[in-house]
Amino acid sequence: MAIFDFFKNKEFSKFMKEGDTFAEYGKYEEAIQSYNKAIQVDHESIEPWFKLGLLHKEKEKCEEAITAFDKVLELDPKHVQAIFQKGMVLGACGRIEEAIQCLDRVLELDPKYAMTVWYQKGVHLGKLGKMNEAIQTYDMILEKDPKFALAWYSKGLLHEYMGNYGEAITCFDKALEIYPKSADLWHHKGLNLGKQKRYRDALTSFNMALKIDRRHTNAAIQKGMAFEELGEYENALAAYDSVLKIDQENAKAWYHRGIVLQHLQKPEEALSSFDHSIELAPKNPTLLITKGILLASLNRRSEALKYLDQALDIEFISEVKKFRDAVAAEKS
Repeated sequence: MAIFDFFKNKEFSKFMKEGDTFAEYGKYEEAIQSYNKAIQVDHESIEPWFKLGLLHKEKEKCEEAITAFDKVLELDPKHVQAIFQKGMVLGACGRIEEAIQCLDRVLELDPKYAMTVWYQKGVHLGKLGKMNEAIQTYDMILEKDPKFALAWYSKGLLHEYMGNYGEAITCFDKALEIYPKSADLWHHKGLNLGKQKRYRDALTSFNMALKIDRRHTNAAIQKGMAFEELGEYENALAAYDSVLKIDQENAKAWYHRGIVLQHLQKPEEALSSFDHSIELAPKNPTLLITKGILLASLNRRSEALKYLDQALDIEFISEVKKFRDAVAAEKS
């Protein structure tokens, strides 16, 4: 019996090592096969099922991951990491209430995970639209650990979503005190300053984001939009062009570039920019409407009607229909 166990353990270890190596090198299918072979050798071992769950989770295969973690929990109902990871998967695939139940179970079993679990619970409450409960959860975390930058950031995002721009800025400032080299934090601070029409301050934040990460295209676009609001169209154009040097397929940058070119009295260049944006996002009615309006202003009514009709086919907007009918009446 001892000899049998020796060879069994040796074979099990071999398959587990193979699986770990395949997983490390990104060979997903081969890793799964190795872990499954390990399971065939030892049906009662938790380790291969847990690693299968993590692997499926990484590949965003929700049902497969949940099945694997459930198998772990059949073998050990109090396996805290399996419960936590199952909760993360459930949240990622939209089963938020079940995810929160898993997080609550982790808190019951092992308080040492409290801060991480409470943070994830706040995230999931936000996904459910329970904003005040989510904020209360972050407040509880921050009362215990005021240096938890991610909680400040997430709380700021909730305030941003709710339109509480001053509170959002305060949260982002707190997070920036702890983690000043976060381009995303500077970007979101700038967004909220812009919502308060503090465009110069917003530009400072966007410039900080771009100093940290020059490829942060969202910050560059928002920088352009701030310049638009200030009427500084050449600066706005430069911001959008900087985005397109990095990402030629950014429909938003092409669209706003077209708007700026209209302000600069360059309608043909504006139409070309709108064409690029429409090619990239053909089902966005705003792009079609804007091009239609510009064409109508240039007395190119047949072309204008084409784009306005396309927009109305995607989304009926009464004001656009009235404008379209007015263009058609002028054409006739």
